Amino acid sequence: MKTYLKKIKRFVPLWSIVLFSLFLAALIFSACYQKNPALADFLHNGIGSAIRAVLAFLTNWIPFSFAESLLILSPLLVGLICAALVRRMRRSIAEGIRYFVGFLSLLSLVFTTLLFGYNAGYYGEGVEAKVNFERKDLSQKELYDTALALIDEINEVLPEVYYPRNTYSSMTFSYAELNEKLNAAYDTLSDQYPDFQRMYSNTKPVMLSEPWTYTHISGVYTFFTGEANVNTNYPDFIMVSSAAHEMAHQRGIAKEDEANFTAFLVCSLSDDPYIRYCGYADVLNDVMSKLTSSPELYNDARAKMPAELKREYTSYSEFFDQYRENVAASVSTAVNNAYITSHNQPAGVKSYGLVVDLVAAYMLYAEK
Repeated sequence: MKTYLKKIKRFVPLWSIVLFSLFLAALIFSACYQKNPALADFLHNGIGSAIRAVLAFLTNWIPFSFAESLLILSPLLVGLICAALVRRMRRSIAEGIRYFVGFLSLLSLVFTTLLFGYNAGYYGEGVEAKVNFERKDLSQKELYDTALALIDEINEVLPEVYYPRNTYSSMTFSYAELNEKLNAAYDTLSDQYPDFQRMYSNTKPVMLSEPWTYTHISGVYTFFTGEANVNTNYPDFIMVSSAAHEMAHQRGIAKEDEANFTAFLVCSLSDDPYIRYCGYADVLNDVMSKLTSSPELYNDARAKMPAELKREYTSYSEFFDQYRENVAASVSTAVNNAYITSHNQPAGVKSYGLVVDLVAAYMLYAEK
């Protein structure tokens, strides 16, 4: 037996055996929690919460996106890894295999982090349970009422919203201050609804935001670095809402419609009027899109919008026209749709728009 173990250690490092064992355990638990919501919640709110917090803490001090840096440097990193493998293979086959197996075990750790730290969130209780209201199938009249309620909220903060070019609105504070304001709003959310994970985290502005816009992605949470990455090329009202959305993923809100709802809720709880405006304006755009099937109600709601908001939407549409149709967007949407569909969200990329049902049910029926 000792001889057998010695042979294994010659080709497989002990720490790799540990990592592969963790990966196998993660696969087993993943198969179980996909069929057991209680287990999914137990893991997601326990070990998953700890993993997300630790990763966010480790990368929070880096002022740029570590994940984006890894992506940019990936050709160089792959070259260095391959060169190191070749050198070891030249020394001995056993050393080369040991190095390659070690590399595979590190990759397995990435997937272990995903399965234990994040994926369980797709299979547990919905965000409405955290806020104590029920998701409903809503009529067009209820959507119309939601639109009017959002317009009322926008009108209330509108005098404090800055429109520097008479088109887009704009933040009057720095990106670092945006992080502070959103963290404060998340603290308020956790105070009001304790089931939301409490942590301090900074979103990361993406260096390649302009070319990234061609993928139609306004932000992404990288589970293996714990970072909420934000596309800063988008207009400010989209960027603020996207930052809040990715911070929701950091805190374990996995489903896209639920992350959108959490972003809306957090923005609405902010002390800053512009952040509240961004939350209302972003989700109102989704509500109005669903209201188009009732032209009379849609036109009436649109007539009640302030002129500044109409210019905001028009300017955003004109901005997006230059990125609307391209190969990168088609590929990105297909990949994103496949990923979302495979994680208990049959609507795929349309899941983002399901936020309307949550927002409407919350605004019309939730006890606040």
